[in-house]
Amino acid sequence: MKRQILENILISDGYKVNSINSILCGRRKPNAEKRYEYEKKYNIPFTAWQDIKSYLQENDTKQSTTKTTTKQEEEVAS
Repeated sequence: MKRQILENILISDGYKVNSINSILCGRRKPNAEKRYEYEKKYNIPFTAWQDIKSYLQENDTKQSTTKTTTKQEEEVAS
């Protein structure tokens, strides 16, 4: 998941800029109810909030790799 997408999710839930920055650097976490909601709606594991920076880096890398592979497959198919 890209950081910007997570920021947009938090903004849509009413978090302010300072709170979002604190959450994304790991100083704060959404409450348990919100973390559970994010797990159901957006597939962000409840435990990812323990180290959200690593989770974002790890999953952004996986998505980039997946997109590149898919693009390469499309070129081979044409």
